[in-house]
Amino acid sequence: MKKTSITLNALVCFSSLVLGVMTTAQAQSNSSIEIQSLRCSALNQIHSTLTDPSPQLGEIMGELAGLFAQIHATQKGRSTKTKINTAELRSKRDELITEMSKGWPANKPSMIREAALCDTWRAEFFSKLPERPSEKDLLSAMNNMSPPPTAIQKTEIDRWTKLTPQAFEAWSRIKSFVKEKK
Repeated sequence: MKKTSITLNALVCFSSLVLGVMTTAQAQSNSSIEIQSLRCSALNQIHSTLTDPSPQLGEIMGELAGLFAQIHATQKGRSTKTKINTAELRSKRDELITEMSKGWPANKPSMIREAALCDTWRAEFFSKLPERPSEKDLLSAMNNMSPPPTAIQKTEIDRWTKLTPQAFEAWSRIKSFVKEKK
């Protein structure tokens, strides 16, 4: 009897430990999704200035900025059990854009890598959806978003090596023009 109770106590302690680790891992995963989705929204917003290699590229990047903002709001809302205020979300994204822009060009390698990471993550997200996803499919995918990837293909980084500097340069010109008009 005594041996069984020690084993049962050990099992209960072990189960609690495993559940605690799983909960911590899930919280860290949600946190990484929340943080990176907002960063991807900011980077895609910067890349929305691109018109080369096609005029539609900037429009697509703007839509992706919105998608990542929705993913952030969904994940943040899920973890905090509150609805995210759109104005607050835009403000946080604008702060990130300012931070990224102030660091340019010293942060060029990290911004290129992060742009490649965001695009890889976007591709993973859409690969899990049906060809014509419904709103329900999209919401389910946002709720069950996998953490950002850690491995990025060199070809993906190479693709963003030209686009990211162009985007930051265009973003800077737009911001300078807006300041002059004020």
